[in-house]
Order: sequence, then C-alpha cells, then structure tokens
Amino acid sequence: MTARWGVPDPAAAEGPEAQKIRAFRYAYQALATRIKIFTSLRLEALDRMAIKREVDEIGHLRIVEAGERAP
Repeated sequence: MTARWGVPDPAAAEGPEAQKIRAFRYAYQALATRIKIFTSLRLEALDRMAIKREVDEIGHLRIVEAGERAP
C-alpha cells in the first residue's frame, strides 16, 4: 500500500533565510503530524480498504503552522 502525502519541497524555497527556515519547519511539522496520526490508527481493527481510506484522508489534512489560526 502506498500513499502520497504531498508536502512542498522546502529545499526549493526562495527568499530570505527566515522564509527558507519556515519552509523546512512546515515540512517537518506536516510530516510529523501525519506520521503521528498514522501510527495511532488501530490497524488490526481495519481492513485493507479502510486503511487505504484513512491513509488518503491523512494526506488531505490541512496542516496549520505555529501561530496560524485554524479556519
């Protein structure tokens, strides 16, 4: 099973150093959050299709940066 959790490439960030650092922090936060959610799934209670749905939903989460207000 595979999943695509698209996160912008922080190495491609342009601009001042602070903006580049923010891009790396965002990528880290996005991946860390998604991994934590994935590892909290009770895989033994889910069939293959349910796992795939959960993994896909995790990939569509909107990650809120520190200091940003959630909608």
